[in-house]
Amino acid sequence: MRLLAPIRSRSTYRGWVWMILGGALMMPFMMVGAIGRNFLEPESGFDGILEPAVFAAVLPLVAATSLLLPDREVERTAARRLLGAEFASPADDTTWNSRWRTGCWFTLHAAVGGVVSGITLALVPFAAYLLYYGALTVVGRGAAPGYFDGPVSDWGLLTGPLLLIALVLVVAGATAAMKALAPLLLGQGANDRLAASRAEAARLAARNRIARELHDSVGHALSVVVVQSEAASRLIARDPAFAAEAMAAVGETARGALAELDAVIGALREDRDDARAPQRDLADLASLAAESGVAVDLHVTGEPETLGRLASRETYRIVQEALTNVLRHADEPRARIQVDIGAAETAVTVTSPAARRPRGRPGGRGLIGMAERAAVLGGTAETAWAAGEWTVHAAVPTDTKGRE
Repeated sequence: MRLLAPIRSRSTYRGWVWMILGGALMMPFMMVGAIGRNFLEPESGFDGILEPAVFAAVLPLVAATSLLLPDREVERTAARRLLGAEFASPADDTTWNSRWRTGCWFTLHAAVGGVVSGITLALVPFAAYLLYYGALTVVGRGAAPGYFDGPVSDWGLLTGPLLLIALVLVVAGATAAMKALAPLLLGQGANDRLAASRAEAARLAARNRIARELHDSVGHALSVVVVQSEAASRLIARDPAFAAEAMAAVGETARGALAELDAVIGALREDRDDARAPQRDLADLASLAAESGVAVDLHVTGEPETLGRLASRETYRIVQEALTNVLRHADEPRARIQVDIGAAETAVTVTSPAARRPRGRPGGRGLIGMAERAAVLGGTAETAWAAGEWTVHAAVPTDTKGRE
């Protein structure tokens, strides 16, 4: 039964289409070959279009032409879609290595497709012929005329289907062979793989360098945090002022380390397009309001540039999370955002309609996340419900540039 599996496989028939396209590519070259044979043997007419010798003679012309045709991407697309081949395209299609390999593929496509198309054009009508005369033999209405009168046509109800099955198996075998060959001729060559390996080695070296720098900087910061916190714990009863100063230093050091960690993790993060877009901050609030799906009434007082980058980004994330909660829980997708950037503190207030106090969903971390983001900056975030409104209020220190 496994031998007959290709008959039921869609990939066989997609490959058959690919073969027929190759036969179509071969036909103009065969016509040129038939004209050349007719020039040498005028009495031959255009019979040369069916001659194996003409077929073999035009293959060098096909190969030479393939080097000039801009067919590389077309052939790759056809191989992927119809043969199911998987491979990465070369980085540079203009190199000689890429051109000659694609030329070989084009020549094979035309040659194999020409042979299979010719066999198809011959055997499919012949199988129908055998079926027809086999049926006539069974009902006693006659036999095949002339040369085909014999066991082959007498048993046409059997030989016809067997002929078609053999043709399908030939197509399946040719499809599998060309699919296996596609990555070698259409995919990346040795130079491409070498360049990719060098790029990967450079990328890993850069990541290792960043990891070392992160270890040095964050490790130092954590050491300072440990020393200061231990000193504060020993002296908190005898010298509260010193303990408070030590804990303030712990907070400053930790926030600086966190800012550096955020920057390094951002650099190490790999997006699908291998390009990391700039992280959004308070300057992008208008875009956030337009894209959020919430009818936003936005008011910003003060200058967003006065905040450090970390504070600006985290405050933006707090507003973003608040708008997400509006979409999930508010009676209407409507909110008012007030951002007041003062000299010492930046306050964010997001209000939305809520006839009843919203209930938290199991596993939800939106409110916790907002509080954590604010706490990282030395600020606070809280929520309240009153008079049919749900309010998210966050306050963070404005002067945070020194912490980045």
